Amino acid sequence: MTVINTSPAIHLHAVLPGGLGSLPGLIGEIIVPWEVGQELAAGHAKDATWQEIRSLSGILHRSKAVAIHPLLSTQIDLGEAAVIQTALDEAHDAVILDDLKARRIALTLGLQVTGTLGLLLQAKQTGLLPSVKAAITKLEKHGMWIAPALAAKAIKLASE
Repeated sequence: MTVINTSPAIHLHAVLPGGLGSLPGLIGEIIVPWEVGQELAAGHAKDATWQEIRSLSGILHRSKAVAIHPLLSTQIDLGEAAVIQTALDEAHDAVILDDLKARRIALTLGLQVTGTLGLLLQAKQTGLLPSVKAAITKLEKHGMWIAPALAAKAIKLASE
């Protein structure tokens, strides 16, 4: 199982054919920590991700807050800390995070880390996504900032 953070959930839901409903078929069951669910619910006026993913098969929503270690909660935001803590507490080895600092912490703690762009590449390799470049363009239009060098690297890796 893989634990997902707020931003990747919103971004992937916006660009994957079938939204987040296609993600379990790509990487297995997804866990949404309670804290991430709260962030998604708080933003429902701007984004329908939370309304749409609450009943999707293969996406499990935690109903209680996780006790986050103080070293995590003082270094990164609540959602990211909850993702890492949930993965550690429940012995899941993979997380989906985009924030660089959170990714570094997760890697230091022995977790496998991927992000929005990594999953777009995986979706392209399996035939789920027709174009990483088009997905990146759509994400940028929706407000996701992607370093130009990183976007170029992802497009090159996708052979586009």
